[in-house]
Amino acid sequence: MISGRAVRGKGEGAHFVGLPGYRSQFISKLGIDPYLGTLNVKLSGVNLTRLLRIKSAGGIAVRGFRKGSATFGGVRCYMAEISGVRCALVIPERTTHTDTAEIISSERLWTRLGLSEGERVRVSVFL
Repeated sequence: MISGRAVRGKGEGAHFVGLPGYRSQFISKLGIDPYLGTLNVKLSGVNLTRLLRIKSAGGIAVRGFRKGSATFGGVRCYMAEISGVRCALVIPERTTHTDTAEIISSERLWTRLGLSEGERVRVSVFL
């Protein structure tokens, strides 16, 4: 389990999650047709250490791909749950988020969980 604070992102997750090269793999490999956006959970202290341990556990590989002249890196995914809602922790190979966990689900988690900015979120990650 990792826990942190719900934080708003820049909206980039919606773009990436919606790319067919990722979306089709999220559906086939995770069974999640993702909502176009991510829930960002800001981590600190022991939760950053837990995230590093999770990253070393392998996870489910989503392959990178090319779209025109652009390349998109792979993503490691870990099935998870937040307050009974099925989701996945996604860790892109290329990211600027070093202290933030990104979560995808078929539902808009902010709404489904009734979250407010800064609210504590507990994510059960299944390894």
